Amino acid sequence: VLSLTRQITAAPLAARGKMAEVPPQKVLNVLTWNVAAINNNPFEYYLTLEGEYAEDYARLMESFQNLIESPSQPETTVGQVFTPAMWGRMKEAMTKCGWERVDEVGAEWSKYAEKPIITGFLKDKALGSKRLASMPDRFTNTINCSDKSVVCRPTIINNYKEKIVGVEDWFNQWYHFMFEQEVSVMNRSGQAEMKPVWKLLQPIKKAKYPDVTEEEEAMSLPLQTLCLAIFDAILVHLISAAATPAGGKAIDWYGMKMKICEQLVINKQDRLLDILFKNPEYQQADIIFLQEVSGSCIEELQGESRFWEILVPKDADYVRDQNSVILVSKRRVEEDQAEDASAAVAAALPEKTPVAAGDICAFFVTLLIGREKMPVLISSFHGDTAGLASTPVVNAVRQCARERKVPLLMGLDANTHIHEGKNVKEISEFLEDLKAGDEPIKHTWGEPKGAEDWQQWVTTCNARSYLQPQLNKAVPYEQRQTSRAADRNPKDYVLFSPSFFDLYAPAIRDNTGETAFKEGLDLPTLDFPSDHAIVWSKLAAKV
Repeated sequence: VLSLTRQITAAPLAARGKMAEVPPQKVLNVLTWNVAAINNNPFEYYLTLEGEYAEDYARLMESFQNLIESPSQPETTVGQVFTPAMWGRMKEAMTKCGWERVDEVGAEWSKYAEKPIITGFLKDKALGSKRLASMPDRFTNTINCSDKSVVCRPTIINNYKEKIVGVEDWFNQWYHFMFEQEVSVMNRSGQAEMKPVWKLLQPIKKAKYPDVTEEEEAMSLPLQTLCLAIFDAILVHLISAAATPAGGKAIDWYGMKMKICEQLVINKQDRLLDILFKNPEYQQADIIFLQEVSGSCIEELQGESRFWEILVPKDADYVRDQNSVILVSKRRVEEDQAEDASAAVAAALPEKTPVAAGDICAFFVTLLIGREKMPVLISSFHGDTAGLASTPVVNAVRQCARERKVPLLMGLDANTHIHEGKNVKEISEFLEDLKAGDEPIKHTWGEPKGAEDWQQWVTTCNARSYLQPQLNKAVPYEQRQTSRAADRNPKDYVLFSPSFFDLYAPAIRDNTGETAFKEGLDLPTLDFPSDHAIVWSKLAAKV
């Protein structure tokens, strides 16, 4: 049962004793938000769908799950789905590509053809360790072309738009894509050139993936193409079966997929901007910390430069599309005076800290607090999945602020976890790290009375479905919010120097875009296009 908590900031924030006496010009409204969600596969994580697809979505996920966990007996074989006729056409095309050892791949096809599609293929651990399906998927799933167009492989697990009616129809579209279609890509000289899709594939090296045999390495181009075709064919077969359950109403999985793609891919940036700039509460924000921002989204944000200083690190990566960015209201900052400190923070990190280009955004700015001016180091950061980089980066920001003798304000996705795990950053450890040193750092959640309070800080709520390649990470639909494999963790924080700022009111969460938080809501939703809740905080400057 979903319970809606409406969070109106004005009334409760005013009734806080001495804090209520703080002049409005000294109150800073600060927001942090990791805006990432779906990348390629609209079915990879469980979502919240409301309206016409709500019931059918749950039925589809459970039906697909049942097909994987309880295959029909006798189990359908690969050769019954990806047929000998399909292999014959593919073999001929491979030969025309000039690939070597196509006949030997034919022998592998004969072995695959006898295997059960689920227990013998999808759950084959060797297929994963050798990257025989995931490697070609990486290069062909979603191709960002040099002419700014996007080309998707005909498969269930991306944003491919054409309708697929059964495996035969899928194969005709797939064959054309792989062997006949050309795409515009950049070559190593930085020049655009047209290439057939099959030329984008790369050999799989035994040196990198030791489970690959020397024979498989030698025939890795045609072998991986075959494995990818089998994988895609099985997904089409299974989702068609899941969408037509015995005795039940047929499910329009294609229409559902298109609706997800429309809201969370095509219109995602428009919705992000609406939430940030049209919500009356967030219009009052003084500083907005964003993480995992795409290059195209940065360009859209630049359109708001009349009202905001848009601070982007020099090493922003417009291909990886996971950049940290800061927006500062022009009513709160001296214009064109920001100094990029991102490289200085990176230089202060211990060796081998797992950060990538664009993860760290840090700038020295001068905030305008009424008639006073406050130099400050502001930083936005997106941590690695395990959260192991979070403390080193926070410490590096602290060091740079200390060297300049200024306070810090920081919004980050720290990727902290409630439960202890192997090689992950546990929340209690992170909170202790913040207290270390001569100048402890505080966060805007307030002081917890006990570990149970951490549940009120949870900003993620997602779990992998069965409709994705890594079945070992799939979570049953009914356990998507209770399983230890689900991601329900307090990951997002606003940090501040307590010598220069007071907490005006504890942070609130928003997973609707309407300054409200719904408990038990799978993220993203069609209206809230991120898998992280917004964290909205108010600080009082001590000037």
